[in-house]
Amino acid sequence: MTQTRRMGVEGSTRRTLFVDAAEALLRSEGYMSLSARQVAARAGLKTQLLYYYFRTMDDLVLDVVRRINARRLQKFEEALAAPEPLRALWELNSDPSGAAMSAELTAMAGHREAVRTEIVQAAQHFRALQVEAATRLLGKQAGKDYPAAGIVMIAIGVARTMVSESSLGLTDGHREAQMIIERLLQAFSKG
Repeated sequence: MTQTRRMGVEGSTRRTLFVDAAEALLRSEGYMSLSARQVAARAGLKTQLLYYYFRTMDDLVLDVVRRINARRLQKFEEALAAPEPLRALWELNSDPSGAAMSAELTAMAGHREAVRTEIVQAAQHFRALQVEAATRLLGKQAGKDYPAAGIVMIAIGVARTMVSESSLGLTDGHREAQMIIERLLQAFSKG
């Protein structure tokens, strides 16, 4: 008879400490620093305890990804409820901290299949929500000449590029791009 391994309780304080530590390491040092030993040290717990709460490091990373996605969806809902939802959505997509974490998770996904699968599914869901919102917010202004899916993709691409380049100190053309985006936001808000 095969015995199943006993696992720590979901939502326990120690489990949360491991997820907090893993997320903090991803933010401060990048995915290459993410080892059981580093996470445990950051959490102030023993490495062996990590495997009581998570079967694998991928399981820990998946919890981090799910937490980040839940926060992103919450911020998305808040942006939609803002007085200027298109501007709030632009600000959400151009937030440097979100873009930096996205880059780390994308890099990690290239090496971990389970993480890649989770990230792609979450990204597809989030993209669909953004397209739906843009379709509703833009109404007739978008239409078939300017499909909402294309507008969302361009906005995300520009936002990520600006954040990524700014982190390197490369800002050529950013002011001009931001000026164009500001004009578009004003035009779309007037309807």
